[in-house]
Amino acid sequence: MYFIYDDFNFNSNQYLVQKIDYKLSNTSFLSFFSSSGQGLLDIIDNWVKSDTKKSLYIDVSKIGTTDEIGGMIIDLITNYIINIDKDSINPFVIFVDEIHRYTRGVTNDGISYHTGLNSIAREGRKKGIFLFLTTQNPNDVDKILLGQIGTLVIHRLTAPDELKAIQNHLSENQINQLKKLNTGEAVLTSINLLKDLYITVEKCNRPHYNDTPGLVKKIKSTK
Repeated sequence: MYFIYDDFNFNSNQYLVQKIDYKLSNTSFLSFFSSSGQGLLDIIDNWVKSDTKKSLYIDVSKIGTTDEIGGMIIDLITNYIINIDKDSINPFVIFVDEIHRYTRGVTNDGISYHTGLNSIAREGRKKGIFLFLTTQNPNDVDKILLGQIGTLVIHRLTAPDELKAIQNHLSENQINQLKKLNTGEAVLTSINLLKDLYITVEKCNRPHYNDTPGLVKKIKSTK
């Protein structure tokens, strides 16, 4: 077998090689895939098949992940889970916050990073796997994935492209009402409901440290 060195291909892919080398040499990135001698997929496999009622929280904040890498990690996990034998799985819910960050990445070859999520949305129910996804912009969520969602809690939306993304789930009158919703108000629509519901979410007692700053007008006394 003979190999021919190609300067053109080497130079065009050098940036990608350097990017991969940097990530692999980052200890926090490497440690993300192993903990206490166990690999990430081994931990997931044990949790999925166990009878424990505890949650499994996967924290990727310390690896400085970009949207692309975050999307690949989610795709790795979801593709692994969907291929586990259904008789070995105890039913659970996968929660992904800010899902729009991880479902809009497509490579130059047209390869999507969210095939695993789409597979779970299509086939997860028969295995007892369900999705709970949040997003600020439904327009950025993959159309196939959004089309498989049966229940939506929709808060205030005003941008035309955002409203268009969910127009098949609500009537025209309800879409107009979305623009007028206040903080904590939402529309609950589901294939399991005969009629959509307007709901109000009460603020919990847990501190979130996200209060909106208020503007106080000071009136100077003339006395």
